[in-house]
Amino acid sequence: MSTQFKIVHSINDVDEKSWNHLVKGSSPFLETSFLKAFEINNDSSHLVPFYISWEKGIIYGHLIKIDGQKVGNYLNSKKYSLKKLFLNQINLQFFCFGNTHLSNVSSVSFKNNKLSEHDFKSLIAQLKKEFKINFFLFPDYFLNRLDFDKSNSNYMSSEFKIDPDMVLKLNSKWSLFDDYKNSVSSKYKKRISSVLNKSKDLVIRKIESEEIESLLPVLQNLYNNVHGKSSFSGAPMNIATFKDLLNQSAIEFSIFGYFLNSEIIAFSSEFFINKSLYSYFIGLNYQHNKNFSLYNRILYDSIEHGIKKKAEKIIYGRTASEFKSTIGAIPLESKITIHINNKVLRFIIYPIIKKISPKKWIQRNPFKTR
Repeated sequence: MSTQFKIVHSINDVDEKSWNHLVKGSSPFLETSFLKAFEINNDSSHLVPFYISWEKGIIYGHLIKIDGQKVGNYLNSKKYSLKKLFLNQINLQFFCFGNTHLSNVSSVSFKNNKLSEHDFKSLIAQLKKEFKINFFLFPDYFLNRLDFDKSNSNYMSSEFKIDPDMVLKLNSKWSLFDDYKNSVSSKYKKRISSVLNKSKDLVIRKIESEEIESLLPVLQNLYNNVHGKSSFSGAPMNIATFKDLLNQSAIEFSIFGYFLNSEIIAFSSEFFINKSLYSYFIGLNYQHNKNFSLYNRILYDSIEHGIKKKAEKIIYGRTASEFKSTIGAIPLESKITIHINNKVLRFIIYPIIKKISPKKWIQRNPFKTR
């Protein structure tokens, strides 16, 4: 007998008490108050939220549109190839088992910590039947919660790597930014000094909730600048989400503005949860980025913030891996797999997937060697 899941697209149709009870102790990123901020502020024509619940747990996911050209950026083949040409011509609509705005943050909570093969197949079948979904994307954190052998499953393609999350572990002995600075080699110490010197004329301050409304248009433009340069991305986020996140009690959310002569030319944002600082959403005016070392300064400021909060690590997300390694961040390998219901498309796309991999980069190490 198939398991029946309650699947809705609005937080207003969710039994919030039951949902939050299942989430309790799992992740504030899954609480209904947090998810609501994304739902009410983002365009449902590009990103449709799915709230999935049953007696054994809850799952949050998105139906998203992905530009085939973005997928082609990961294709390990010649600059011009028939495979890339094929991908460039299509836009894919995927159901993703996760919050696509928060890379590698788990979006599931199960009573027994695992999802059985029976429940998994029942869920896929229900999504196909009720919502006509033919493409599914499974992040590694979801795959790790499946309680069966995935390698022999006809549901899934081969796993393929995507850009890793970059994570900087903070030394518990650091109490000031200077402690971090003194731990790196002379080459990188000079880089820090150069960045601080280039950005010395900027006014950097925390943006308070009462002023966020007036800054939303410029913050959105700055964010779109960065999102547009991403090699792989779904729908852009509506920065109006920040208004609601600033009032969340379960998370500690902060926004920092970088001002030049009263004009905001960059911003950064951070979540601080369970001794981890997440630095995910930033915005840049690229005309000023080089002259003022904006991106570098944001990275160094996040380290200072993390040290002050006594964080154990800083999670930077998936972009600019080599650049982030210059501050000491190391990669956490990430893999995903997909399922395509259409046999013809499966025959065409699954072989292409085997050629997908992130661009190669060099891991830097700024710290002194003993």
